[in-house]
Amino acid sequence: MMASAARSTILVQAVPLRAFAAAILEAVGMTAEDASLAADAMVWADLRGLEAHGVGTKLPQCVARIRAGGTDPRARLVPLGSRAAVAAFDGDTGWGQVAASRGMRHAIGLARESGIGVVSICNVSSAAAMGHYAWLAAEARMIGLAVTNGPALTAPWGGTRRVLGNQAHAIACSAGRYAPLVFDSATTLMSTGEMDTLRERGELLPEGVLFDAGGRPTRDPVAWLTGLLVPAGGHRGYGLALMLEVLTGVIAGGERFAPNVGQPMDSGTPQGVSLFLIAIDPRISMPIETFESRVRHLIDQVHASPPAPGVARVFVPGERSAETAERRRLDGIPIPPAKVGAIRELGRSVGVDWPEGATVGDH
Repeated sequence: MMASAARSTILVQAVPLRAFAAAILEAVGMTAEDASLAADAMVWADLRGLEAHGVGTKLPQCVARIRAGGTDPRARLVPLGSRAAVAAFDGDTGWGQVAASRGMRHAIGLARESGIGVVSICNVSSAAAMGHYAWLAAEARMIGLAVTNGPALTAPWGGTRRVLGNQAHAIACSAGRYAPLVFDSATTLMSTGEMDTLRERGELLPEGVLFDAGGRPTRDPVAWLTGLLVPAGGHRGYGLALMLEVLTGVIAGGERFAPNVGQPMDSGTPQGVSLFLIAIDPRISMPIETFESRVRHLIDQVHASPPAPGVARVFVPGERSAETAERRRLDGIPIPPAKVGAIRELGRSVGVDWPEGATVGDH
């Protein structure tokens, strides 16, 4: 049995952490702009408590993939076709966080011209937190949708063999004086990143989120490597995952989709991940101020719902993570000492020093 253990963390300031990550990525071959895009995505996740998608996890993974040849640090989006407000690209084995950021930027540009922008990208690595890319659209005062497929982790409903990923997806929109609404989820009850975080903390999984390779319920967070993740909502989660595979792997046209998408830890092999990104400009139907006023009214209605017994406050999607991000900008991002040590050593290996004053204390 795995026992729960208390875990200390080191508080690291967001700005120097971002600069440190970007410098390392430049040192291993990325352009300054691409390194900045990737570092932005990683620190965005760290600020919101998404440790599995942050610098301590994704930076070493990216460097390992570049060094092993599974990810091209200089990859560009290669146009495959376009029509009006729709564009398709081959990501050329690039880093997923860079491709997704560039793809959403392109979708936003299309939406400014046509009211909507749709971008499909094949042949990249995992892009981590989809919420970041939907949030980019919200920051541009638009509605954003970001979807990815991934390595096979779930069986079809009623089946026993891995076929589909857990298809991370996010929707976001601007909300005026409120933080953007951001719904960031997957089609399984728990993500592999959350399972890895529990493993690092020495904690067991909750009941009912994973079956081992033999089809037995398990609470072992390591078992996801060979087991089956449980779809959220049973057959509904499976059905959603299948259709999101159509929007990503199938329509993107890459060689790898469904059960053939690679694992991110297989550093020397291109993953073949696909992305589907949409930006919608609310100005197609009303002034942006009117749209944001209506979103605020919707949020106010949610907040006005009386809390259930034992619930202190009713939240909307993205609200708690925005509060966490604001707090961490001021106080620092808590990172486990082992991960701080690992990325500092990674920096030393490419001639990048840990920023002076980046560490602000323990937590």
